[in-house]
Amino acid sequence: MDSCGEGLQPFLPYVPSDLVSRRALERILSVAQQLPAALGAGPFGLECPLDGAPVADFSVAVLASRGDPADLSRLGRADSVRPPGDGPGWERIRRFASAWADAASPLHRAVEEVWLEFDVGSARQAAALTPSVFFDPGHPGPRDPAPPRRPEELVRIAGAALGILQGGRPSPGTLSALAEFVRVLPATARVRFLGAMIPRATTAVRVVVAGMSLGDVLTCLRRPGSRGTTDGLARIAPIADLADRMWLAVDVDETGVAERLGLDCYCGSGAPPAGDGGWPRLLQALVEAGVCTSAKRDALLGATELSSRVLEAAAWPESLRRVSRLLGPGAFDRLELDVHHVKVVLGPGARLQAKGYLRAGYR
Repeated sequence: MDSCGEGLQPFLPYVPSDLVSRRALERILSVAQQLPAALGAGPFGLECPLDGAPVADFSVAVLASRGDPADLSRLGRADSVRPPGDGPGWERIRRFASAWADAASPLHRAVEEVWLEFDVGSARQAAALTPSVFFDPGHPGPRDPAPPRRPEELVRIAGAALGILQGGRPSPGTLSALAEFVRVLPATARVRFLGAMIPRATTAVRVVVAGMSLGDVLTCLRRPGSRGTTDGLARIAPIADLADRMWLAVDVDETGVAERLGLDCYCGSGAPPAGDGGWPRLLQALVEAGVCTSAKRDALLGATELSSRVLEAAAWPESLRRVSRLLGPGAFDRLELDVHHVKVVLGPGARLQAKGYLRAGYR
């Protein structure tokens, strides 16, 4: 493959146009074509507002197990593609990738997965070309053989990463607030991702936590130092109850937990069940709440029917066809495109917003 875009291209004809227009997909592809070919195996993500124009933000995974950090650190050199909108933000991302690839770095030992998120559907052109960076801090949950990381250890890893990605040592107040937030999480919780929102004018840290109930969320938001609103949770609760599980996303800065929060709602494995349960029921609740149009509900449900579609060989990038031949018949011959989750965002003034997330990848 010449770029990440070659790996993304085969998925685009199957994305419903009511969710993401052809023009929006072309803009996403233009960004992917300026990313390393190593990222072309995905997985990829499309973040679609459910009550607005057919646009989407784009994200792509960077995995330590594939050697991706080294490829990302070389982005823009003479033997590599040049990143979109190359500037100070990308220089920090390259430095982060170099540290991640360095066996002596705490990031190398802790971080397995990173996602680059481009605001191509919701930001001005310049801002859309530098991604936010979300990294897994390696915080094991109760089902993992390793014990959960202590808050101090997680904050140490966060400080090492954010010091590079944010272009300077993180505020001690922010790290202290992060430690306090992690300290009050329930035993079932796991910090899945920490995010540096590089293109946005903020030094807040996005914290994404799995393994929490709605009651757990209420408890966290009522702690001293939290500005997170509980006023609108009564509107969210009936929707969240329809999900099989949910993740919490909040922003933390030196003053504590910010007012905005998001709930990532998951149903089953992505494919819609028979009848009106799972995704159909949850998406209908969003329509009734006025944060999802009927057209986007139907398009999102239609997208789940594309799960595990067999690709014609001609559609595959040659490098992936070679991998498929090496692995043997049926080992690497399908694309997956399904609804990964739906995020319900509760903003200031108890304003609700909903976004649907498609996830695509080869298998």
